[in-house]
Amino acid sequence: MKIALSKSAACVGALILMTFLSLWRLPQNAQGVVWAEDGAVFLTDALAPDQAFTPLRPYSGYLHLVPRLAAGFVVRFLRLEHFGIGLTVLACLAVAGICLLTYHCASGISNNRWIRAAWGAIPLVVNVGAMETLGNFANLHWYLLWLAPWLLMKPAKSKLEGGLLFVVAALTSLTEIISVVFVPLFLYKIRHKNMWPARAGLGLGLACQAYATLRRPRGAAGHYDLDPLSVVYGWFLNTAGPIVHGSPAKVMQQIVNFGAAPMIVAALVVLAGIAAVLILGTRSEKWLAVFFATASVVIWAACVLSNPAQYLDYATFSTADWKQFFVFGRYSVAPTMFVLAIVPLLASAVAKFGKTAPFAVLTGFSLLAVSMYFPGTTATDNGPDWAEHVSIGRDLCGTVPETEFYDIPTSPTFFEGRVRIPCDVLRAP
Repeated sequence: MKIALSKSAACVGALILMTFLSLWRLPQNAQGVVWAEDGAVFLTDALAPDQAFTPLRPYSGYLHLVPRLAAGFVVRFLRLEHFGIGLTVLACLAVAGICLLTYHCASGISNNRWIRAAWGAIPLVVNVGAMETLGNFANLHWYLLWLAPWLLMKPAKSKLEGGLLFVVAALTSLTEIISVVFVPLFLYKIRHKNMWPARAGLGLGLACQAYATLRRPRGAAGHYDLDPLSVVYGWFLNTAGPIVHGSPAKVMQQIVNFGAAPMIVAALVVLAGIAAVLILGTRSEKWLAVFFATASVVIWAACVLSNPAQYLDYATFSTADWKQFFVFGRYSVAPTMFVLAIVPLLASAVAKFGKTAPFAVLTGFSLLAVSMYFPGTTATDNGPDWAEHVSIGRDLCGTVPETEFYDIPTSPTFFEGRVRIPCDVLRAP
């Protein structure tokens, strides 16, 4: 009993600490900012008095269960002016939970707690995450996509754990339709019954996603003839680029100044890590290295090919295009995390050389993680601050009698998202 209580206390303490560390990655003026769809879609639907709030309501062709649950929670339990900071903290709490679940589920493939901790830390420290994805629910699905295979590779050791794996896997697939790419993992230890709770949950969610997509298909994306080489170039730019060079501005400037050479060096670093595991690792470690690399490539290709755009057409970029268009966006997050996962795997592969070798690899990984922790910039740096606009709306509704509502803007400004708040709501105590 005492052991169970101490483990529970440790989990709660770790969750609080990692939530704080996630939140600390966001500059103060980026906290309390409501992201595009979080406001214009999820909060708006949760606030709508003439509609029954339905967590399973599709948007843009598929389901977003977790963001809708979060929006419903803040509307139900928080004051209006606290919606922004509430969503930010809850999103950081969700990332912290994903870190803990990664650590826990990694026990299915490794007994080394330090290696598992390194895998668990990746969602917390990946640099591209803080630029656009961290602190909001509209982009939480990239972290859930990272979590999906870990759930599928974890055997349930009890009914309670099986229930947890089922629920989390269902929440994952009911939020991220691209988790369908991990269905082939159902074949992993297919005869082991304790592997199936997570698979049942993921399958249930994907079935609901398929129904929602067929019933309300996604609108056609704008047609753009993407050069096929851009998919290949883009994967290296958006995985090796963040890991080796850090910021999109640095990658852009190095390409403008030196051409492809800096990215070739970065790509060789990533490929060398994969090759090292394939040469030194055990059969299972080699399989995992191929899996992580394949997952990274497939997710990147799926995102880019389903949403082709000029800013992703790297093969056709001129010098002016690099300066105008190049960024690390949300599509970079999951592919980069899966590439980073190869580094702790390398630590396992070099264990045959003694205790010093894994320690050296994990020390290098820790230094890389620390260098990634503080982002150079985030998409929400310039607001708009939710609480400030609630105050403006209240003043307007109180001083201009004919005012019926106030539109609170969301971030980024180019999305032009708004949350329409009636003056009756703004005036409420």
